[in-house]
Amino acid sequence: MCLICIEIAKGAMTTTEARRALGEMRTKLGNEHVAEVETKLREAEAADPNPTKTP
Repeated sequence: MCLICIEIAKGAMTTTEARRALGEMRTKLGNEHVAEVETKLREAEAADPNPTKTP
C-alpha cells in the first residue's frame, strides 16, 4: 500500500490532494497500482460530494 492509499484510508488527505500526489508519484507506482489508486479516488469522490473540503 502506498502513502496515498494510507492517507485516503485514514481520511487525512482530500481526493484533490491525492490526485495531485498521484500525478507526482505515477511513474514510481506502476500501472497496476495507479489503476487501483484511481479506482479508490473515484469511489471516494462518489461518496464525498465536496472533495476539496479538508477532512
